[in-house]
Amino acid sequence: MEYSTIHSIFTMVLFVAFIAFVIWAYSKKRKTDFDQAANLVFDDEQKAQQKTKQESDHE
Repeated sequence: MEYSTIHSIFTMVLFVAFIAFVIWAYSKKRKTDFDQAANLVFDDEQKAQQKTKQESDHE
């Protein structure tokens, strides 16, 4: 095989992998997982506020 043929095949494999990744990322089944991951930062803030409130209640 020539270098250009191997390069073309590799390009097509990468293109198919990219399309598969985009379909996976935007599928409806993944929305709840991504929403949950996006809100993890806020969960940490709420836990910190609850901990601070509990500590002030004990004083």
